Amino acid sequence: MNNKHSAQNQKTYGVVGIGNAIVDVLADVADDFLDEHRLEKGMMKLMDEEGIKALHERVASCARESGGSAANTMAGLASLGNSVAFMGKVRDDDLGNIFEKGLNDLGVVYCTKKASTGGDPTACCVVLTTPDAQRTMNTCLGISGTLGPEDIDEKIIADSHVIYLEGYLWDSHMAKKAFLKSMEIARQSGGQVALTLSDPFCVHRHREEFLHLIDKHARIIFANEEEIKTLFSAAGFEQAADRCREYDTIFALTRGEMGSVVIKGKEKHIIEAEKNIKVLDTTGAGDMYAAGFLHGYIKGKPLHICGRMGNITAAAVLVHPGARPRASIADILKEKGYDW
Repeated sequence: MNNKHSAQNQKTYGVVGIGNAIVDVLADVADDFLDEHRLEKGMMKLMDEEGIKALHERVASCARESGGSAANTMAGLASLGNSVAFMGKVRDDDLGNIFEKGLNDLGVVYCTKKASTGGDPTACCVVLTTPDAQRTMNTCLGISGTLGPEDIDEKIIADSHVIYLEGYLWDSHMAKKAFLKSMEIARQSGGQVALTLSDPFCVHRHREEFLHLIDKHARIIFANEEEIKTLFSAAGFEQAADRCREYDTIFALTRGEMGSVVIKGKEKHIIEAEKNIKVLDTTGAGDMYAAGFLHGYIKGKPLHICGRMGNITAAAVLVHPGARPRASIADILKEKGYDW
């Protein structure tokens, strides 16, 4: 594959991410804790400020770190040596400072001004990990959902090869306008749009709009098996994969222990999962898959190599709690023969 945009060296940023700016609170719990609090394992639940506070008080948190799907992907890309930026809204409060520092320490350019007076707090997600390594996310979106067109740095969007959009934010009317503005700037400046579908329920809520985005705007779609089945109302994965072939779009589809599948028209690549991985926590695996894939993509590598790199970087977060690798994913890729 020859990625034309990879030769456009005049652009400063490889990727700019736009998504929810969230601080993750990580905690280990037993299965009966989920039953007690009527939480569905492996899913994301939106909660109000009082609800998230009450849940937080009932768990022994392991750590607090900057998170959010798109932000995690930008963190991964930065750790691989790419020039990346992130746009997402936080309050000028304790959690907001944790979020900003977490990105800055990794070399991500955080370019959204923090809100300073009144209103909702910085978003928080209590991530509950059960003994089977499944993570159940409970999120108070706080101020993050108020991201609007005025928060979009037009110069940075125009100066980026790829803009990476987090599907979760499509729930917000103002954030939707911010996305549409960003996509138009990218179109005018020769950039490309990547969209992660985020969650099956999110896809169900916005199915027709997402299909329109894929048809008219998106160059790359990231989705897991349940998300792509929901998007195409498919009974099984193979049926959904066949529907992907109808679009002139790259679909990078993750399937857990079955690896990933990358589809573009008649081109289909099945990439086996990494072997001998002891899974402790699946938090952030999809986000880090996108980081590895996009790292290869902006370097102009073939799609099957991009998918392989995504599998490797995803596996790097499965072996410990939290959404971001603790070992150098650049070194891990180099050991596998991908020294770019």
